[in-house]
Amino acid sequence: MTTDARSLALDAYLARRAAQGFRIETRSGSQAVIVRRHRMYFALRWFASGRAEQRYVISVDRHGEIDSLAADPVRW
Repeated sequence: MTTDARSLALDAYLARRAAQGFRIETRSGSQAVIVRRHRMYFALRWFASGRAEQRYVISVDRHGEIDSLAADPVRW
């Protein structure tokens, strides 16, 4: 699979996740980090930081298969 095809597969996946409220935090041709904040993010980040946001590392392999792994939140 070419790099362009991998990038297109990643684009399609990210578009679906954006429709679910995720935003792209970082992106390369074959990987991205996406995040979705809870509605009560500003309160939860102090009391239940693990529930304040969801962050995933998304990657696409050479066959166009998407893999999504939960990522630890950034610690300020």
